[in-house]
Order: sequence, then C-alpha cells, then structure tokens
Amino acid sequence: QPQQPQQPQQPQQPQQPQQPQQPQPSEQPSCAACLCVFDIDRTLTGKQGDTQQCPRNRELDLYDDGYGGGRATLSALANEGIATTFCDGCLLGITSAGHGSGADSPWNRFLMDHVMRGKVHDAFAQEHPESKVWSYGTDVRSPYILNQGNRIKQASVDLVMRWYNERGACVQPGEVYFFGDRTENIPPFQEKGFNSREISCGSRDWNLYQGSGMVGYCGARPEEIQKERGNIVCQ
Repeated sequence: QPQQPQQPQQPQQPQQPQQPQQPQPSEQPSCAACLCVFDIDRTLTGKQGDTQQCPRNRELDLYDDGYGGGRATLSALANEGIATTFCDGCLLGITSAGHGSGADSPWNRFLMDHVMRGKVHDAFAQEHPESKVWSYGTDVRSPYILNQGNRIKQASVDLVMRWYNERGACVQPGEVYFFGDRTENIPPFQEKGFNSREISCGSRDWNLYQGSGMVGYCGARPEEIQKERGNIVCQ
C-alpha cells in the first residue's frame, strides 16, 4: 500500500515577546524632576540700597520690609536670573521666615512674576496658574511660603515637594535643593534627606545679631547655586 503522505507539521506559533516589567515608581524615567527652593531676605535680595559693596546687585523702586526696610535690592542671583543656573531645569519655590513686604505688595508680586523664573518652572506655572499665590508656614497651598521660622524651614519644603508631586511632578528628596544665607537653617535639612547650601559666603552682615555674621549681606550669586549633594555651610 502506498504510504499516506505525512501531514505537514503545523508551524509553531511564534512566542509572544514578554512584556517588559513596568519599572517601580521610584525607577520611573519621569521621576527625575528637581526642586530648587530659596530664602528671600539676603538670598534673593541684598542689603537694601547698597550696590557699592554689592555691584552685581540691582536696586528697584519698590519697598522691601525685610531687616528694617528700604528699597528692594536684588541679589546678583535674582538680578542675573535663576535661569542662569542649573535651577532653570527644576521646579522652583520660596520658603522665608519673613514676609517680603506682604502677600499683596508690589514687591512680593515682583518676586513671583520676575524672580521665580526658569524654563521648567515657567511651563508648570502656565499649566497651573492657581499656583501663583502665597502660603504661610505649613499651610502649603502653593510653592511660595512666608512666615516659616528659622531652623524649621525643612518642614515647609517637604510639603512643597509633596504639593508638586500631587500635581504630576515626581521629585524625590535627594533632588531637593535649598539655598539660604542664614547658617542655622542649613544643617536641619539633613533630617528630610534634602540638600541645602548656605550662600552669600563672601559677604556677611556684621551689624546684625551682635556682629555674628549669622546672615548674608549681598545675597546669593549665581555661581553659588550648585547641584551638589549634602548640607553645606560657608567655610
């Protein structure tokens, strides 16, 4: 008998490629945002009216109530622009023990509209116009905090980070950078895992606080705004 021809073997179905495992939230590529937070007095500002000792600073025709009051004077950082630093690529915030000249003042509006500027932050602010209001202490409804005491600023900054993350950002503690002139405010940021850096290192105010040099004079310079890990005080 002639042999029955063998049935051709069914071609094997190609194996479906395995779906790559989704990265955990902490590994998400989008979880790479950074946050730069600044003090106001003697960080974004210098001593009111003194552009002789601080030639890179700029005096404005606005009243600044900080440290006794006077004509608002931008530090070199605020004058030349946060956008000239690595913080151009980060979200921005303010945490100050003071109040500027008050939430509704022209000076505070200037800070929010003209100093808190950078590519990433501008894009966020455009999508979230409701964010352009002032908050107080730990009642955080925006990234701009007034009246949060010295040595406890890290608590407000933590809430600012959470505020951003609740609105679609993904900032991890190791990507938070605080810049301020007051020595005592820098080490406490370590307890939250945040980075912090004292600025105005080359110019201190020897007239305040019994000549202790506790606070800055000319304020922050752009070259002091470094993306460096740790909690760094002036040497």
